[in-house]
Amino acid sequence: MEKKLKQLDEILNSLDGKMSREYKKIADTYDYGDFSLIIDYVPDDPSNRVSRLRVRVPMKNTGFPKNVFAGISREIAARDFLSRSFGTNAPLFSLKIPGGRGGRIAIDTPNKEILETSAVVVGNEFLEIRFIVELPIINGKIPGSKVVEFFMKCIPGIIRNSLFFKNIDNDMLVRWFEHNEDADALRNMLGERGLVAFIADGSALVNRSFHELRTLDPDDIVLFETPDELAVTFDLPNRGKVRGMGIPAGITLITGGKSHGKSTLLRALELGIYNHIPGDDRELVVTVNDAVGICAEEGRRIERVDISPFVANTSKNIDTENFSSECASALESQTSNIMEALEFDTSLLLIDEDTSAANLITRDARMQALVPKEEEPATPLVDILPVIRDELNVSTVLIGSGSGDYFDCADTIIAMKNFKPFSVTAEAKRIARENPTGRVSENNGHFSRPKGRCPLTHSLDPLKIKQTGTLKHHGSGYVQYGEEFIDVSKVTQLIKQSQARGISRGIALVYRLMDGSNSLKDAVDKVMTRIETVGLDTLSNRCMGDLAGFRAYELAAAINRIKRLKVK
Repeated sequence: MEKKLKQLDEILNSLDGKMSREYKKIADTYDYGDFSLIIDYVPDDPSNRVSRLRVRVPMKNTGFPKNVFAGISREIAARDFLSRSFGTNAPLFSLKIPGGRGGRIAIDTPNKEILETSAVVVGNEFLEIRFIVELPIINGKIPGSKVVEFFMKCIPGIIRNSLFFKNIDNDMLVRWFEHNEDADALRNMLGERGLVAFIADGSALVNRSFHELRTLDPDDIVLFETPDELAVTFDLPNRGKVRGMGIPAGITLITGGKSHGKSTLLRALELGIYNHIPGDDRELVVTVNDAVGICAEEGRRIERVDISPFVANTSKNIDTENFSSECASALESQTSNIMEALEFDTSLLLIDEDTSAANLITRDARMQALVPKEEEPATPLVDILPVIRDELNVSTVLIGSGSGDYFDCADTIIAMKNFKPFSVTAEAKRIARENPTGRVSENNGHFSRPKGRCPLTHSLDPLKIKQTGTLKHHGSGYVQYGEEFIDVSKVTQLIKQSQARGISRGIALVYRLMDGSNSLKDAVDKVMTRIETVGLDTLSNRCMGDLAGFRAYELAAAINRIKRLKVK
């Protein structure tokens, strides 16, 4: 039962001068009239840890028109906008404590991508926002007057300025959800046009915001211009007709000189699985939502992955059909990454030769003549990619400027010059005809999609590992699961630590769903289905405001890198 605001005021005043641990007495729900404040958690030592709060506003009190949250695209965009609105206002309403600490209000802050998050939740009857606070403390004690100001002025101020329609930038909110709708619509139309990606004219592929771009010399800003040969036009629900470069399904080779934008383009395509905020200049750079970035990951652990299409058995001690390694080579790790992505039905691989194993890219005719195939177990991508294209309908975008062998198998060839794309397919094919390499394909012409692997359930147990000493915490690029920090720094499409927190809880849910016979894909798919139908709250038994959405590929990638993972 909610307590009256007057009761909260009385409790806060009664805590004046008491030790900070007494803050735990305020954990409850309070009626502020137009919203309710829920203090979910107060730590035993508020001087070192944050408290978790929620505010729930009846939808009728927010003043938002119903169409703001109509449809999943608009809802996610509106929630993203409101979390950013709260984050912008948070420093303005945080309280300075002279001679003390605390008074800070904060929310899980989004990047320039629009993600499903648990910070803002929309129900039929209410709008809820979840945030953290650092409670005011002076010399280990509770400063009564500051606490009263914090709860009676600061928190109500930030809520009313961030979550009520009359007080926010309505025009910007409309831009937010219209941009998100357009990006979703565009991505959904790629397949019917035979495309795997699209980059709109005028996009700026560098990772800079609109405001940062405005401070640069206009001559330094290279906006994307589509070559006529690859130009396509889409009619979007809000923006209308938009022209840009479509990347067709099949094998696309992107080449060019050093520092001309090849890897920048690939990175934009990797992040094209996400929608971007207005003003980011990548709002209409979109990629099919199951695209997976692939790179070498020397030193990663591998557990029973079939890499035999790439690497033949070289001795009785190495079974490449069930390959395992505690410290894989560049070749072994990259081929495992490809097979793991194919295990989860990706339709597009994104590969850069600069981050690839050198012996995976190609073996030219001269090397074939010097080192016969029976002495070289590895089959290069130049021979594999056409087969997975033809047999599995899997496309590839490959960044490469070191080998013309790909001129023969690539369907589309693009040259980047000063960050501008040029269609050079016809010229590259002419060069290939006039300068045959004499190279012989090293693939047997067949490639099967990997079979599902079945982890042993006990190997996913999140129970803490017994150890001595203090647990050393890692930063971004790691998923903490129990007391293991899983290295996902080479999982290129993970962009936010709150995704890592969500994945950690996703692994725990996979563990609970495994029955010893499920394949990893079946269990991961069940988790993703639950998230889609219930939301991110299905990952935790308490209300958390710092989880962000992720894909099956990133969840599986984290599981595949668990040090104690065992597969049947």
